Amino acid sequence: MHPVGLPRHAAEPEAVITEVVCALEPALTAEMVHAVLVDTLKRAPHRRALAAILVDDPAWLTSGRAESPAFLERLTRALRRHGAELVQVPRCGMCGGHGRLVGFGPDGRARICERCQSKLRRRANPCAVCGRYDIAFRDRERRPRCASHPPEGGADPMVELCGLIRGVCPELTLDVIADVVRSIEPVRNRQRRLLWALLDHAGLLTGEGAKGPPKTVALIKALKERGAGRLVVPACPLCGRTVALTKVRDGVRCCEGCRAVLRAEACTRCGRSRPVMARTLDGQPLCGSCRVHSPLGHRVCSRCGQRRPARARIDGEAVCDRCYRPPTEICSVCGEQHPCHYAGTDTPTCGACRHKNRPREACAGCGRDNFVSYRTPDGRAMCTVCGAKKRLCAVCGNTVRIFARTPEGEGVCQTCWRKHPASRRPCRNCGTVARLRYRGMCAPCAVRDRLHDILSIDGHVRPEVEPVFQALVRRDPTAMLWWLDRRPVRVTVLRALAAGRGPVTHHTLDRLAPVNIVQNLRMILVAGAVLPARDEQLAALERRLPADLTRVQDPEGRRLLHAFITWHLLRRLRDRSRHRPLTEAQIHGARSQVRQAVHLLNWLTAQDTTPGACTQDQVDAWLDGGPAHRADVYTFLTWTGRNHHTRHLTVPLRAPSITGEIIAQDTRWALVHRLLHDNAIAVTDRMAGLLILLFAQPPSRITSLTTEHVTLDRDTVTLRLGPVPARMPPPLDAYLRHLYHQANRPETPPQARWLFPGRFPGQRLSCSQLGRRLHDLGIRPRVSRSTALVELTGELPAVVFSRLLGVSQTTADTWRRIAAGEHASYAAHLVRR
Repeated sequence: MHPVGLPRHAAEPEAVITEVVCALEPALTAEMVHAVLVDTLKRAPHRRALAAILVDDPAWLTSGRAESPAFLERLTRALRRHGAELVQVPRCGMCGGHGRLVGFGPDGRARICERCQSKLRRRANPCAVCGRYDIAFRDRERRPRCASHPPEGGADPMVELCGLIRGVCPELTLDVIADVVRSIEPVRNRQRRLLWALLDHAGLLTGEGAKGPPKTVALIKALKERGAGRLVVPACPLCGRTVALTKVRDGVRCCEGCRAVLRAEACTRCGRSRPVMARTLDGQPLCGSCRVHSPLGHRVCSRCGQRRPARARIDGEAVCDRCYRPPTEICSVCGEQHPCHYAGTDTPTCGACRHKNRPREACAGCGRDNFVSYRTPDGRAMCTVCGAKKRLCAVCGNTVRIFARTPEGEGVCQTCWRKHPASRRPCRNCGTVARLRYRGMCAPCAVRDRLHDILSIDGHVRPEVEPVFQALVRRDPTAMLWWLDRRPVRVTVLRALAAGRGPVTHHTLDRLAPVNIVQNLRMILVAGAVLPARDEQLAALERRLPADLTRVQDPEGRRLLHAFITWHLLRRLRDRSRHRPLTEAQIHGARSQVRQAVHLLNWLTAQDTTPGACTQDQVDAWLDGGPAHRADVYTFLTWTGRNHHTRHLTVPLRAPSITGEIIAQDTRWALVHRLLHDNAIAVTDRMAGLLILLFAQPPSRITSLTTEHVTLDRDTVTLRLGPVPARMPPPLDAYLRHLYHQANRPETPPQARWLFPGRFPGQRLSCSQLGRRLHDLGIRPRVSRSTALVELTGELPAVVFSRLLGVSQTTADTWRRIAAGEHASYAAHLVRR
């Protein structure tokens, strides 16, 4: 059904022409006529114009009128070749012959054949010397000359032309120059025109090539390939870009964009002065942006069946922009398989690489080096922000950059467009009215369609990869589209999974790179129950330890350290990991032990000593010659002595600083007051800071809290930090309720309902990240916790303190003694003062 408001010959010109021809030629089928019509008249305006002519007078097909337009002649000749008998080819307006009509006669209406047009041309151009009509040349003043009076007596211009060129590039010989000139301009008359151009413009080869004949640029490039160094390939004299100069404007050669400025008219839809790309049915101009909204250019898509602007034709059938998918090839820049521009050529380029390879220049507006999106009238580069013209938004009335246009052609800014009803259209897949994200589809359909393209091989997803597909589809669709578009290497990793063999396991992901992208994907698959959970801290340590082993210079020492790592260090860490995930501090301690063992073994190698011959004096000398954390080698030497790899060597342990630095109580309560009353701080940071300042909880225990540690009643909220739950006072109970409900969202996996979730799915907030966030608020976790411990143990019995806050009885007693000492020293200080 054609659009309302358009006549049938404009909406369905092919059907109108086919009906008229079939009524005249019953022997031709409608399918044949339609195929001939589409193959002969490829431009839609010609088909519409022909349909309008035939609706008014079908006799144009049989009259053979000389006034027939050129597209009617092409169609009649094609129909005659396919068996039409009554259709007549238009005849020449002068001789009445059936030859091909190439021009207009003296009256300007009747079209004539090539022979008659040649006669008219000869009569209008007599020879400037003898007046004969057999024009063969033109002289330097563009006057016609016959074959008997050639310009300059018919002398060969090659000698003088090569001499002029050699004067500019003396490094080339005359023979080389002559070969280049003949390859570019083999015709003598055109060689003469090139010689005249060089005589008129001395700088034609050194930058002013836009003023010369069409082959000037090709000649300069060919000479430079032969080694000419002083020649300059001309840029467009109007915009300054080094592009092909295929058009002429104001007497000089220019690029296609600068020539298009002359075709600019005020668009009848949006009012902007832009090059005319189409016209309405009554002949009004349309710019390229408004052209897609004109129903004249819409076609019925062969895939979705909707009448929309045709993006391409596949097997002769129109395909709209939503259904069109560029051909997939291996990009010549990045080497990845993506939908590519210039597919089928030697240089296919994907969209991302094409975007990155745009030219960069200093912006004339802001001065920054940026991609060139616009140019000023004098050719200076402009970036997207500076070059975009600001206009009045039709919704909010502000003068801003126009982001989109409504169906009525009104410009709308980006903020208003998100709220405008026109920004929401029916999804071509499910019909849901929403903001379309990808190929005319809503976000859920777009995620499913795109992931199927990425994870499928020949249109089919492997059964082993199907769980991965389902886990990714179940995530938030908008966030998933952003996740895919943000880093193209994520798509590369997914394609590698699709092209692999066997099931997707942790071992499969360990073989892929880069590690950070693979880790992100691993977390998504673990949260989606595709992969079993594992201790990623331990796995990361196992990946790093082989690199530490390679740093040991002595093979015997390397073997000894490998045995320590395998049979002692990793064994103990794996046993601990079975009960609870390892903390960052435990991993850091294990790495420090290995690192110091490597330093000691390399130091012994430099001393020409083996580990078995190492003495206590040497160990003491090594410990005294470096920082205090060299004492971390204690575990390694204890293990080697116990297993008789070395002597029984001792390392003095560092006395742990239990209290560390303690802040003043006024400072502590000021931080508590800020966390309670500053609503600009996130609830997560407020609750974490209060747990440290009021309940003396370490960051490792805070980040490991889940919804199972919280009990909600109608009036009370309790948090289980130790064996006995602690009741939370206001407003901490409101903070905990907020974190509890946030962790119990439907999309959160049951096994990963952390009160302090991390950025990655299914993961808790790391201790280091929590520490950085608290440091930004002025809270130092270690000293704040020490201060809280001193204060709480001085106020509560050790048993109550241990059971409420989850501290061991021994630690509670120790901190109580420390608190007593702190109070006593403070009292003594007051007495002395």
